[in-house]
Amino acid sequence: MSTLKVQVEKIQSQIKLSSNAQENETIIKANSNILNRLNKSLDELTGNKTKFNVMPIISELDAQLIPRLENDESDGFLINESSELILGDDVKALLENAIESTSLFIEKWRELEHKAQQDDSLNNSIVALRHFTKAINDINDKYWDQWLIHLENDFVVEEVVLEQQSSLGKKETYQKYNRLKANFDTDKTSKNVNSGLVSSLNSLKEQLVTLRGEMDTSDLPEGVAKFLKELDSPYTTPTLKLLTPKVFEWLTKQDLLSKLKISR
Repeated sequence: MSTLKVQVEKIQSQIKLSSNAQENETIIKANSNILNRLNKSLDELTGNKTKFNVMPIISELDAQLIPRLENDESDGFLINESSELILGDDVKALLENAIESTSLFIEKWRELEHKAQQDDSLNNSIVALRHFTKAINDINDKYWDQWLIHLENDFVVEEVVLEQQSSLGKKETYQKYNRLKANFDTDKTSKNVNSGLVSSLNSLKEQLVTLRGEMDTSDLPEGVAKFLKELDSPYTTPTLKLLTPKVFEWLTKQDLLSKLKISR
């Protein structure tokens, strides 16, 4: 009888251990699922951090890029009186919602532990984080792309002017401009956006601006060189008075009319 009793107790013990193991496995799987879902959202947010951190840097290089706090703007990113980047009302609201939703889930997890994976607060916190992350990502990309466009506008050279340099004794300028422009085009496609990339792009821009200033425009029709000089200058805007019939004819021939705008 004692032998049978021992065997029964062993079986009961094994059943209990098996039950505990299954319960522990359920807990581990549930918590792993919670962690993986939250980590995915947090990783996406962290991925935007580096580009977000360069926004104040490019704003210093391009003062007109990001609106100032004292202006009427209240959304997106803003620059305050100390030249610091702050969140506009719309993004701030998304951040506050993400913090509130995440805090509610943390409370539920403390109460329900692994069973909190079934609670709506988990999905709500993930959705809130996703909306905030998307807003940051979209605004990051908006200002980064605008900054790149502004840089390129600073050193753009009409193709006909560039090609003339070789026959005007400016072959070295022509070759160096093309080499640095190729470097710029490579750098601007980099996904590794950081202060080093900003510095490299800005340095290339300044070198390209210098090279453009060294180019010979003596072969251009009368009035065209003056028009382009005014157009390229960051301090002036060419008036319609400079758009003579000869200049207009040249711009038409070079298919540049659709690339130029009239502003007041």
